[in-house]
Amino acid sequence: MNPPRPLRRAIILWWVVALVLAWQTALMWVGRAELAQRLIEQHQATPADAAGRAQQLLLVNTGFAVLLAAAYLVLGALLFKRRPWARIVLSAFAVVHLFMLLGTGAVFSVNVILLILGAAATVLMWWRSSTDWLTGEHD
Repeated sequence: MNPPRPLRRAIILWWVVALVLAWQTALMWVGRAELAQRLIEQHQATPADAAGRAQQLLLVNTGFAVLLAAAYLVLGALLFKRRPWARIVLSAFAVVHLFMLLGTGAVFSVNVILLILGAAATVLMWWRSSTDWLTGEHD
């Protein structure tokens, strides 16, 4: 038996969030020289320290992005296999991601898109038909 349409859409949205995170991370690496310059302009690093600080920020952000993207991909796939616990863990990752975005004050257009996609995916995976399918009789 296939998952209901709302759950399929939720999983696809989570996978899109993972892809957007990967794209956003790639763009950060492409613009790493500009990041160092911004750190200098915002007095967050000296010219001598800017490149190292930018590299450190990129590595930390990449680590978080890879962790979140992997979680969204793997847990989404587990939902297809009717693992109801994956929905709870996925929701927890989404809440952590939300607090990370809000806590950093990063409210750029890409992050707003991530918030909207994540909110829609969360609602759809907790939709009644999704819940019934995940927690109902298994074949």
